Amino acid sequence: MFEIVINKRVNKFIGSLLNSDKIIGKLKRLKDFKSNERLGLDIARFKGKQKNKYRVRIGEVRFIFEVILNKIFIDVADYRGRVYS
Repeated sequence: MFEIVINKRVNKFIGSLLNSDKIIGKLKRLKDFKSNERLGLDIARFKGKQKNKYRVRIGEVRFIFEVILNKIFIDVADYRGRVYS
């Protein structure tokens, strides 16, 4: 079981969305994250040097998170066109 740590900026972004309750509920599923199990979410692992980083897609919004020991750090959140730049 993981502890989820959400960046302050990401928390503010989630609060600005209309369906923030639904998004928070889906992000809470990450507590049971395993790299080979997707938990009913669209999760993809980054390639190259960022192998411990993942992307989860919830509708039009993308969340970038990193797994370090028993914590999941959600660092970046934005719409699809802007999150990767």
